Amino acid sequence: RRLMRERRRALSAGQQSEAAGALMQHLLRLRGVTGSRRVGAYFACDGEIDPIPALVELICRGQAGYLPVLFPSRRPRLRFARFSPERSLTLNRFDIPEPGHDPRSLLDPRELDWVFLPLVAFDNYGNRLGMGGGYYDASLASRRQTRAWCRPRLVGLAHEFQRVERLAVDNWDVPLEGVLTELGFHPAATGH
Repeated sequence: RRLMRERRRALSAGQQSEAAGALMQHLLRLRGVTGSRRVGAYFACDGEIDPIPALVELICRGQAGYLPVLFPSRRPRLRFARFSPERSLTLNRFDIPEPGHDPRSLLDPRELDWVFLPLVAFDNYGNRLGMGGGYYDASLASRRQTRAWCRPRLVGLAHEFQRVERLAVDNWDVPLEGVLTELGFHPAATGH
């Protein structure tokens, strides 16, 4: 985890901008994204690949964009607040920007069509290594309990160098449909 985070942070602003531009092109071509209504992403920090340019483009095309906000509960949870480039952002307790919101307007992840998740590392089987807080896994736990999962579609976003041979999986880890990098989409292989 430490090594991947160091590699992400070592990227220059120019390299990050180039990666975000390439990611945007691939994301906009991902089948089903442009026809969806509600798309969740994240505000990049700690060297994560930046999905905001793609999210802003989707918003300009008439779709609703959402960013995660910390939701108070016994277990770590995320809800999603509507995002627009003009909307003010506030820092949460981890110093990650969140859209200003009315708590009654927050959406559960299941109300979104797509959620693009950050990650520290990924493998070809749809497994992701996060930052260690468990927020996404706890918020998406219902996915592990149903075979008829429809939404949101879960896709990780990463720099290509974050791919590893194989990650250890815990029973609470929520698998991804695939991972999108600056080089394109890597669908999860079957045969976990």
